[in-house]
Amino acid sequence: MVKVASNVGAAQEAVSGFAELDTSGGGQQVTLSVSNVSCMQDGSTVANKLLSCISELASGVKGQASNVTALAAEIEDRDKQDASGWCEAR
Repeated sequence: MVKVASNVGAAQEAVSGFAELDTSGGGQQVTLSVSNVSCMQDGSTVANKLLSCISELASGVKGQASNVTALAAEIEDRDKQDASGWCEAR
């Protein structure tokens, strides 16, 4: 179970591994020098398309990870405002 917290430190810790993710290279493409076996050619095509999709997914996840810390900061500020409001109401 994932702990939900309006804490910037907890959010940064949760997404810290994504910051190190390198999505710039695109990975290593499969190339066949010579093959007349159609399933080998199809397999290389599928592998290259899959690599492209995984790279795009990883890039998207990395982008969303940065949003998590910004959202946590907003929620943390809102929680602080709510907490101070409780003291004033009494």
